[in-house]
Amino acid sequence: MSQITVLVAASVHAVSGKPIRSRGDAIAVALALGLKRPLHLLSAGQMPDSVARDYLALGAPSLELLDCDDNASSADVASVLLPSLRDVPWVLTGSRAATEAGSGVLPHVLALQLGRPLVTDVLALEPDGSGWIITQALPKGARRRLRVSAPAVLCISAAAAFTPGYSLAKAMAGQILRRPVTASLAASVPGQRVATSKRRKLLEARIQQSGHARMLGAIESPSTGGTVLSSGSAQSKAQAVLDYLRTHSLVPF
Repeated sequence: MSQITVLVAASVHAVSGKPIRSRGDAIAVALALGLKRPLHLLSAGQMPDSVARDYLALGAPSLELLDCDDNASSADVASVLLPSLRDVPWVLTGSRAATEAGSGVLPHVLALQLGRPLVTDVLALEPDGSGWIITQALPKGARRRLRVSAPAVLCISAAAAFTPGYSLAKAMAGQILRRPVTASLAASVPGQRVATSKRRKLLEARIQQSGHARMLGAIESPSTGGTVLSSGSAQSKAQAVLDYLRTHSLVPF
């Protein structure tokens, strides 16, 4: 039976900033477990044991962690993963592990370096002989079915109908295998380096105002300037209007 390797990574909680399990990667793991094929979880980077246990709680027997710099680019991470993926027929990934710029680039870099086709937005997989029938999401809610043969890289959509579960017994029974990487990562794989930030920068208001002041600014009509003529003869008022029109070139005389 064809082996499936699912790439997983630690994400960052939007409020607390603590490392957590990526929902997109967890959906990819849940989909792979439903295929009843030999499954291998693989990650490159820094991942706490608590996050690794959360992935094992889905039902995978083990998770292999390849140590590399937490600030490494997608090309650097791909260089660490490539030796372990060259003989794997099916590589599954989540759509993106984080929300920062540069997240979601890794599947494209891996497919390029492995020389394999990449299918994105995968919703479902069905066995079909030596290949798979893939249901792919298209814009405006459309769907299409493709037959893909190994080897290939499949990017699972976050909208796939798989709900990641949690089993404490499986989390404790699964094995965490940490493997150091000694090879240098500098410029080992060509590709564009996209800088990412650990935390998004919070926007700050330019002017600090109270809630009452902001409410008044929203409901009060701003002054447009001008002169209010409440006295004088009709001729003087008409002359003022004519002067205004001439000043703004609204009349040709």
